[in-house]
Amino acid sequence: MPTAEARYDRLAVMAEVSHAFATVAFDYQSLLAKIARAVADLVGDGCLVTLLEHEMLVNAANAHVVPELELAYREYVAQLPIVMLTSPSVSAQVMRSGEPVLMREISPGEMAARVEAELRPIVRQLDVRSFAVVPIRVSGKTIGTLSIFRTGSGRNYNESDLLLLGDLADRAGLAISNARLYADLERRVAERTHELEHANKELEAFSYSVAHDLRGPLRSIDGFSHALLEDYGDKLDAEGTHYLQRIRTGAQNMAALIDGLLALAHVGRMELRRATVSLSDGATAIVEQLREVDPQRVVEFVIAPGLVANADPRLAATILQNLIGNAWKFTSKRACAHVELGMRGDAFFVRDDGAGFDLATATKLFTGFHRLHNSRDYPGHGIGLATVQRAIQRHGGRVWAEAAIDRGATFYFTFA
Repeated sequence: MPTAEARYDRLAVMAEVSHAFATVAFDYQSLLAKIARAVADLVGDGCLVTLLEHEMLVNAANAHVVPELELAYREYVAQLPIVMLTSPSVSAQVMRSGEPVLMREISPGEMAARVEAELRPIVRQLDVRSFAVVPIRVSGKTIGTLSIFRTGSGRNYNESDLLLLGDLADRAGLAISNARLYADLERRVAERTHELEHANKELEAFSYSVAHDLRGPLRSIDGFSHALLEDYGDKLDAEGTHYLQRIRTGAQNMAALIDGLLALAHVGRMELRRATVSLSDGATAIVEQLREVDPQRVVEFVIAPGLVANADPRLAATILQNLIGNAWKFTSKRACAHVELGMRGDAFFVRDDGAGFDLATATKLFTGFHRLHNSRDYPGHGIGLATVQRAIQRHGGRVWAEAAIDRGATFYFTFA
């Protein structure tokens, strides 16, 4: 019956080992090294962790309290052949029987005689005088063994040590099982992520190819329709002319949709190259272009100075062009409109006082070709915000909106 002091020491060891295992709970290789290190430091001079893999015992980790001996021990164990489960070694016996083995006292010569020939030189060097081997179990199944040994006379292991080692092996087994589950989960996530990325790239390549190939026929439809109107317009009645104009409009609209698809695909395919980008300068250039297109518009632009981001310059320009372009478009019915580029906290924003929209119904705000307004009032194809979101996501950032009907909209965005 262990004394109160012995029970306290045992609990202290268990607590320390549990903490040590928890620090590397999800790093499988580090966990195995931590198990060997903790057990060697707390229970024995040396420790060896062996694990069962396909009917073979693999030396997974080892440690020794003496640095020089630990190095020699590790180098020697690394060169050892893998032991079959049918081997007469003590670890293999414990694996097969599931029962621990305790050798209270043994001479180095006797110890060397009990192990495989390959182990005898290191066993003599380590001067093993007492050892114990216990199974590592998980849910009743033995997955490996935990071996400890001491050097020098008068430091023999006893039944209490064996019981402690068994508890440590149980905790090690649980930690190993959790780490394996986590490693397997990470592997599956990595595989699925790779598959998804591959599928997305194939889809983008397909979309790009189809969209590119469709542009030629559409140009032909529009061109020949235009030629018909010019060369044979006087031979057509009003209804025939109307039909041809409808054909041209449809072809042009589809061409614009394809251009949007190509632009969206390009955002996903282009290589991201970050640099220091002046959003203030970029916005100013865009505003000048808009004023040149429609100099009659009265729009007050407020661009905060010194707005700088670490972003891909081409994608940053795409983001600003779409957001400022939308603000310009959706304020077109204002006699005097207001558009602002600024920063709040860590987020940049583009704000306008235009048509706005109902956030409650804007569930597909950033979905391609989804429109919140009638195309007769505000022309467009609904690809701009999808392009903005794709460009922001390429940077690892996020984009979101605040809006109300007839009270304008504010789009916030960040670059991670």
